[in-house]
Amino acid sequence: MPLPPDLSKPIFAMMPELADRVINGVCTFCAVTVMADEFVDDLSKKEYSISGMCQTCQDKTFGEDGLEGHGEELETHD
Repeated sequence: MPLPPDLSKPIFAMMPELADRVINGVCTFCAVTVMADEFVDDLSKKEYSISGMCQTCQDKTFGEDGLEGHGEELETHD
């Protein structure tokens, strides 16, 4: 299981129900139990350690291919 999010972050003080979800091993977004083997790569594990999001919520938030467009050059406007 990846490391859980740092509960000393301000968001967990402002929203203690999110801290309760992390403590109980559920996703901070959808409240489904987080399974250790659900993360598809190291980036997903790292994101869980930041946000507490399960793989499904990460896919819905960032796209199934991770950060879509990551590494592509930004389009400029003339």
